[in-house]
Amino acid sequence: MTVARDEVERRVESLSQALRNAGLRLTHQRLEVVREIAQSDEHPNAESVYHRVRARVPTISLDTVYRTLTTLADLGLVTRVAATLGPTRYDANVSHHHHFVCARCGLIRDVVDEQLDAVAVPHSASAFGIVESVEVQLRGVCKDCGKKEREHE
Repeated sequence: MTVARDEVERRVESLSQALRNAGLRLTHQRLEVVREIAQSDEHPNAESVYHRVRARVPTISLDTVYRTLTTLADLGLVTRVAATLGPTRYDANVSHHHHFVCARCGLIRDVVDEQLDAVAVPHSASAFGIVESVEVQLRGVCKDCGKKEREHE
């Protein structure tokens, strides 16, 4: 799956404008990090963003990537996805959705579904506090890992 070109352009413009509105300069390096996260549907971590951007901008530092992603997340422009062990992953799709997570390889994909959106908050959850949102995480084995497992049987 790839993010449609018009959606990538919309995300880049929205993220860029929000950074400017927050009083930050939109440097070439920040713009390339923005562009990379905007075009990814893979929920990349900072290191994978760094390696992809570094292919285009050899002078970028890992610290710049981390700081840019942290700023984007702190401003609510991307979300941190804590679906797997390991490094934090980032998602530029801030519209309401859920995630499928492969328990083998860590693949994360967006799931948009009205039935999942309608999951009711259990009354017992009120003992912990006020529930502000519900995000469903579907865990399983992706098609590629399932295929590999069947081949090794």
